[in-house]
Amino acid sequence: MAENLKPRQSAVRILENITERGLTSDEAFSGDRVYTELTDTDRRFVRLLVLTCLRRMGQVDGILDKLVKRPLPRGQKTARAILRLGITQGVFLKTPGYAFVNTSVSVARKMHLDGLTGFINGVLRGLTRLHNPLEGLESPSVNLPAWLYASWVQTYGQERADAFAAALLEPPPLDITVPGEAMFWADKWGGRVLETGGVRLCGGSPEELTGFRDSRVWVQNGAASVPVQLFSDLSGKKAADLCAAPGGKTAQLIMRGAKVWAYDVSERRLARLRENIERLNWADQVQIECADVLELTEKERFDAVLLDAPCSATGTLQRHPELKYIRKPSDIARLAETQQRLLRKAVALTKKGGEIVFSTCSLQPEEGDDVVRSVLKIGAVEVVPLSNTKWHSFSTDFGSLRFTPDQGYDGFYACLLCKK
Repeated sequence: MAENLKPRQSAVRILENITERGLTSDEAFSGDRVYTELTDTDRRFVRLLVLTCLRRMGQVDGILDKLVKRPLPRGQKTARAILRLGITQGVFLKTPGYAFVNTSVSVARKMHLDGLTGFINGVLRGLTRLHNPLEGLESPSVNLPAWLYASWVQTYGQERADAFAAALLEPPPLDITVPGEAMFWADKWGGRVLETGGVRLCGGSPEELTGFRDSRVWVQNGAASVPVQLFSDLSGKKAADLCAAPGGKTAQLIMRGAKVWAYDVSERRLARLRENIERLNWADQVQIECADVLELTEKERFDAVLLDAPCSATGTLQRHPELKYIRKPSDIARLAETQQRLLRKAVALTKKGGEIVFSTCSLQPEEGDDVVRSVLKIGAVEVVPLSNTKWHSFSTDFGSLRFTPDQGYDGFYACLLCKK
């Protein structure tokens, strides 16, 4: 019986679209028609293969350099993707040699690379003869761009930077925000209660969890659930979520009793927010508007303003490993400048005595305390220190919160401000 090569062909296309065209993993997976038509089992295999390759790309390419005695033929990007995935299977997924070699060759032939099948076969058979493919490539930091690793060493020290790199090699957990009674949900799903208040599972699909579709619960990394928790009492208060999609924090604001106005510049992303809010049966609790936050009129003032700002997302590399190849050092300064402008607007939209929470899913200091310091210069706000709260283990000397991958969370930053 002929082997079904569709999952592996899909994996090759998806990896090539990410590494060669700069698509995000979400774009590449959802944009591959064959992938969307695969069985659940095959889709899980494709995701595991592609994301493992992306997480381990530095090591994969280091091994490839050992095996290839001459450069790949010019323009053979598909062949490179096949080899990368073959190495990933053989070294990191522990696939037997005959299996990953033969299927890689078959995929190459199926994708009209007949002239390269001998080359691909020879390279991957060479892999099966290596006693220790990872010799000289043992450090997890090999899988990070040099500029990013250097920035973490400078900010956090080499020991923690290495710990970040090691943590990013692991598949992400499944964290779910629940409306109180966290222990009830943890027992129901066989998970554990996080110190951030949610429930953590080892993985799997949330759709398969008993009661998920019919309850007011949603997927949200534990660190991402913290910013809304920093506000004081929100019952009956008027709150704005300025960069709201996909809606997890909007839902939290509603759950805490706020009257919510949710803004986002992307109508496509707002469609997902609306879908999520409708599933939670909270559509009548929020006013949703597609708008550029910087163009909002300041006559509308809020008791609480949440700004989870667009950022480099270097804290989410465990679930989006492709971003380390998409982001460039120049992006950090550009995004930080945008964050400063957005935070100034957030301050302007807040009533006197009101609260602002600024957050990013970045590990870069330029997208955290540095942004807040720049806005403090206008003299209209002050930091509300969080060091003496239940968040003590995540607090900084500045008074903000910093979650990092070695603590078991996405890299995340949050700071509470009060309008004078």
